[in-house]
Amino acid sequence: MASRCATSFLLLICSMSLAAAQAVPSRVRVSEGVIQGLRVKQVSPIYPPLARQARIQGSVVLRVFISKTGDVENIQLVSGHPMLAPSAIEAVKQWKYQTYLLNGQPVEVETTVTVNFTLAENPPQGVVGDMPGGAAQSTVPAAPQHVGVAQRVRVSSGVESGLLKSKVNPTYPPDARDQRIQGVVLLKAIIDIEGNVANIELISGHPLLAPAAIDAVKQWKYKPFLLNQAPVEVETQIQVNFTLAGE
Repeated sequence: MASRCATSFLLLICSMSLAAAQAVPSRVRVSEGVIQGLRVKQVSPIYPPLARQARIQGSVVLRVFISKTGDVENIQLVSGHPMLAPSAIEAVKQWKYQTYLLNGQPVEVETTVTVNFTLAENPPQGVVGDMPGGAAQSTVPAAPQHVGVAQRVRVSSGVESGLLKSKVNPTYPPDARDQRIQGVVLLKAIIDIEGNVANIELISGHPLLAPAAIDAVKQWKYKPFLLNQAPVEVETQIQVNFTLAGE
């Protein structure tokens, strides 16, 4: 009897441990660089007239809470000029993200967003990208009524892979196969507004494998990436794996 009780107790402990290991937290903290790759809608803030007249510029840093459906449900001001902060908050409230999945399940996200206000004579167009340290940035032109869509955005490989429509597998180079060469080829790819691979640059990979990877990826096709409902070019990274396992 004692042996049976001990066995039952151990099974109960194992079951509880397994359930705890598989449990998904209700909210996760995600870096700025990662979450900006999931942004599908961005509304640029309006430069406050009084701040413009006073030539006030600077960054507004916000702590943002995103729901399981990708909506911004709460914003807290971390830092920023009081004349700029309300405009930044009002704009970010309208941003929209793809659902963040953890172990295949949607979860809420806590992240940080930085909105930059500048009155430069010839400011650059709005860019969705990385600030030093990985924070997402939104550059606000001096004349917000003319704000356009960014010409190109940087998107994480995980997000862009979800838009892949057709994929051509590379042909294993005979010389590499004969020499039992395996490994990963890492590429930087530019994808145009129609979803075609417009340009490829080699980041790393064996010289016997890289040409086959590049030739295959050139033929890949993606769905257009939409920003503010308009298609934009995408810069992303692509990994191509070569393995001889099972041969």
